[in-house]
Amino acid sequence: MTNANTVFSFDLEVDGLYGCSFAVAATVRKDGVEIAAFTGRISDENVTDAWVQENVLPGLGDMPVTHSSSKELEETLWAFYAQHCLVEGQWGLSTNPAVSVIAHCGSPVESGFFRRAVERVGARTFQAPLPLHEVGTALTLVGEDPSSVDGYVKKHGLTVPFDGVAHHPMYDSCAAAVVWEHIMTRVSVS
Repeated sequence: MTNANTVFSFDLEVDGLYGCSFAVAATVRKDGVEIAAFTGRISDENVTDAWVQENVLPGLGDMPVTHSSSKELEETLWAFYAQHCLVEGQWGLSTNPAVSVIAHCGSPVESGFFRRAVERVGARTFQAPLPLHEVGTALTLVGEDPSSVDGYVKKHGLTVPFDGVAHHPMYDSCAAAVVWEHIMTRVSVS
């Protein structure tokens, strides 16, 4: 197992792969139990990509609109991330090595969030996670399909602690966390 028993798993839904964030969620889990969660959303009128309108918006169900802009939404997610993943160090705030920050297929969407957040506030340069752990790569390393956490969940009889569907950011965050934790118990990581 990694040296981190705390996992920060997050997911953003964006308007196309490089568009604005419109729905986000994160779960923080310690020893497999959720200790904090965050969700946020802006109005659907900001979504113009046809594939996203057809395949993502219907799965968001009654997820409430909580923010007025993508920037405001991302800044609130950054504050949640900072609260759970940053610690005071010799040179100011830096990432906490006791927290694994994860995303499933985190490029370009989730890694793009960190880039935008750092570019908005230069003092954040060394506060984005290094590394941003990739659940898809972990799946590859154990011989599984890197593109599907749902397939892994089903194959191993795991339970995702959120009643939702793929492309709902909280479902995706929780599913990625459950898969990550399960894989970490299967492999020995120094």
